[in-house]
Amino acid sequence: MSATILTTAITSSIGFLINVVVLFLVLSRGRQKYHYLFAGFLFVCALWDLGIILAMLRNSHVNELPIYGYIILWPCVFIPTLIYHFTREYLDQPMKKTIIALWVVSTVIVILGISGLAGKIEGVYNYNWGNIFKPDSMLRITFLVSLPIWFFFIWSSCLSLFRARQRETSHVKKRHLTYILASFSVISLSIVKTITLYNVDNPFLLPTGMLLNDICSGLIGIAIIKYSLLDITIIIRRTTIYSILVALIILVFSVSEHLLVTYVGDFFGEGSFYIHVISIAVVIAAVMPVKKRVERGIERFFARKRIEF
Repeated sequence: MSATILTTAITSSIGFLINVVVLFLVLSRGRQKYHYLFAGFLFVCALWDLGIILAMLRNSHVNELPIYGYIILWPCVFIPTLIYHFTREYLDQPMKKTIIALWVVSTVIVILGISGLAGKIEGVYNYNWGNIFKPDSMLRITFLVSLPIWFFFIWSSCLSLFRARQRETSHVKKRHLTYILASFSVISLSIVKTITLYNVDNPFLLPTGMLLNDICSGLIGIAIIKYSLLDITIIIRRTTIYSILVALIILVFSVSEHLLVTYVGDFFGEGSFYIHVISIAVVIAAVMPVKKRVERGIERFFARKRIEF
């Protein structure tokens, strides 16, 4: 496993965890229309992270990579639509005709993509750092044509949020708008990772894109915890602790098992019971020492923020 594959797997795992936790909080606490739109955005981002995780952990299984590619690509078409619709609802600036048109265009693109009329994934690129799925020429053209939609509607949303922030007099509301604006700006740049789909062999593009995803979801998570963004107040402390521990367990187990299969699989056999046992032992050895530190850190954080449980 190359450093690029390992780094991308770790960053996408972190992003997936954050997105899932924040998604749960938004759905469990949200009651407004914009809550569900934001939850949809988080769900697509979580799928994006999940597809990358699978593509990295199963990177040597080239026949599986096109499947993960479809998991990643088509849901992401709805990201500009969800961001733009959320922004208009959140700022109470409805633009029904534009929103309807954007939903129709996004849906048509996805339908054409699923049917294969907008192109297909025809194989894989074999780069020095690993493998990635390979779109055919039609699909690459579809991506390029879709880029103006991606940037126009996300940046238009950012501009609306910036203007609303300039007019806002409440300090808390200003902070909310700042965090949302920053997260949407970051997610717009995360598209940089798709350059690898154009036969560009750069080992930094994919992990950089996934790191930007982490920053986007991390900003939202921090704002919810620190400033009750979207009127969401954290009341369950243990959920945070065990979410972090579960993420560590999954990450350590997956990486250790992959490394064992890669480097000593011939000795034990790829499906050997001993590899699973060793991976479990590695998880216990790695996670148990940090369990108490995680608990103490979360306790101190919530105590400092004076959140009532």
